Amino acid sequence: MSIHFTCETQPDYIDESTTHLITNDIGSYSTNLTKQILQACVRHIFIGSIEWISSSIEQSKLLDHFPFEILRERTSSMNTRGIKQCRFDQLPLFPSSYRFSLEFCREIKQLQMTRDELSEIIELAGASLVQNPNDNEKIYVICQTKKEMITMKRTLMNNINDERIVFCQPDFIFHSIVRHELQLIENYLW
Repeated sequence: MSIHFTCETQPDYIDESTTHLITNDIGSYSTNLTKQILQACVRHIFIGSIEWISSSIEQSKLLDHFPFEILRERTSSMNTRGIKQCRFDQLPLFPSSYRFSLEFCREIKQLQMTRDELSEIIELAGASLVQNPNDNEKIYVICQTKKEMITMKRTLMNNINDERIVFCQPDFIFHSIVRHELQLIENYLW
């Protein structure tokens, strides 16, 4: 068996070659929402606790990793098993009709996520990115703050029918991914 560790030197390196993401959570089946958790969820990768590694070392053998699986992110309800479900259900989460605009979104600061990383997560989750919105499609415009939303609204409303534009927080995407079900958009509107 070949093991390759991506550790301190490459903490953001999660791609199709990654098989397991290990969190620093101990004694818990939940974790905090991070960029790496999102990247693992949209790639259907096993997410486990560091306890798996420490217990394996203590017993001098590689233990079964399933008892150490992370089931949900911390803000999810206790009965949610979204992170685990991501691994099993490999169908796209978002219907192809979901189109997101990142026109003004440069990064997601709270997750230290670049626009390119956000774009990749959105596309891996099944949605599309729109460069130049038009009147024929519903667009979900991602805004991090109310101020950003007001600026975008002024810019976009000059060219597009306002009924087709929905201004929402990035957490709509993130919570939908880690809970493995589309969240109610009404809870994430500006």
